[in-house]
Amino acid sequence: METNESPKRERYAAAEKAFVKLVERVVDVKEGDIKCLEETIFEEVLELGSILMECAMSQTKKGAPTKIVGKCGCEHHLVGYRSKHIITLLGEVEFKRPYYQCKGENMENTLVDDNEEEEGREQEHQHCSHGSAPDDELWGVQGTRTTPGVQKITSYFCAIMTLEEAAETFLRVFRRKMSPRQALNLLKPVGNALAAQEDKKVKEIFDQGQHKDSSQQEQEDLYREKTIDRLYIETDEILARMRRGSVPMEKREQNRKGDVYRGVKVGAVFQAERGRERSELAPDVFIDTPKIGSMRYVARRSAKGGFGQLLYALARQEGLDAASQVVVLGDGALWIWKLVAEHFPDAVQIVDLYHAKEHVWDVAHAVFGRATEAAALWAKQACDLLVHGKIEDLVDSIAALPAIAPEPGQSKSVPEQALGYFIHNAQRMRYPAFRAQGMHVGSGIAEAACKTVVTARLKRAGMRFTPDGLDALLPLRSSKLSGTYDQFWEAHSRLIA
Repeated sequence: METNESPKRERYAAAEKAFVKLVERVVDVKEGDIKCLEETIFEEVLELGSILMECAMSQTKKGAPTKIVGKCGCEHHLVGYRSKHIITLLGEVEFKRPYYQCKGENMENTLVDDNEEEEGREQEHQHCSHGSAPDDELWGVQGTRTTPGVQKITSYFCAIMTLEEAAETFLRVFRRKMSPRQALNLLKPVGNALAAQEDKKVKEIFDQGQHKDSSQQEQEDLYREKTIDRLYIETDEILARMRRGSVPMEKREQNRKGDVYRGVKVGAVFQAERGRERSELAPDVFIDTPKIGSMRYVARRSAKGGFGQLLYALARQEGLDAASQVVVLGDGALWIWKLVAEHFPDAVQIVDLYHAKEHVWDVAHAVFGRATEAAALWAKQACDLLVHGKIEDLVDSIAALPAIAPEPGQSKSVPEQALGYFIHNAQRMRYPAFRAQGMHVGSGIAEAACKTVVTARLKRAGMRFTPDGLDALLPLRSSKLSGTYDQFWEAHSRLIA
């Protein structure tokens, strides 16, 4: 009777040999040369690990049956043991596994019903030449030569650096060559799986909401314990460079050379806690700061759509229903307040002070000229009105300026556009009232989110994307920055294809 003792002994022997080699190399290291010692141990540990993987994955000849039934329904016969080289975090592993070839006829086609006509009885048996290696499916390497660990690490590298840098980093860390194209092929399925997970969560949340009537929802909201004092939602849009021809182009884009740019919407959700900074307008009040570990991000190409629902789903996951107060900050763009009206109707809406000041300075430069004393003097006075929430006085100050012509291609002048901006957003600029409650009034976090999620990774020199590539990279980077990347991989033990 056969046992696995022999295979076990072989594995132990191979591992023991590798370990002895490691010890011998360590002994030979010159005393005091810690660099050489560290590198030697690291290299030998990788080799030892690859040997252990080979031993664990490869079967002995005695352990495999001589015949199996293949998926084609035919009887497959063992023709030998074939090697497959797998790229792992420990190096290239030679995976020796039994290989079967279809030698017989399709068994299903040998069964003929007595009532079938003669033509059916004379049907020829079908044969095929399919080969199979069942252990490939057992270990999850069917149709691939890469392990999930390689995909996980490579995709993580790609989330924080360029494809070229990710491939080079992989080589330096794991002593294994990888091309930028390989890195791209590994990250795309991961990004797509993360995007699918986002969409699934959105669907679950909205399906759940549709099954409740308004009275039931109101009762739940009334009795739900409010465990979060204040939840912030900040959002912005930034442009990403796309490959020419990868997206539909407008006429003006077709008439000029070069790449085209498309919007990417980015959102940040976080819980607030008391910060160390005191309010300039209310010295006894401390300004909110993000609670450590609560920052979460989402990003989506604007043309893909669904960003509002995605941001709402993230807010729900991060405690929207448990928040006593919700604050939304943005730069004043109309799309932001439409999104808020649809998904966060009860939220406090704030136009961030930094962007509002930018509009003031745009007016000053347009009317008085850049780098002029008159522009600086007027802008300083106008910003003082803005900071103190005197929006009506600010509007009067802009209206009193000398009339100027619109910029080329614009129907309204800069001051006229600013008038509409401040009038429309007046209630979102009551900064003293917001400051008195400890709310921070700058969407620096949203801007930082754009820089963190998009600019730092997607807007480096020479970078350009296709829609598919961008759609895969955005959820990957958001997951990494939100600290949920490892959690995502807990549910995946196989390569994501």
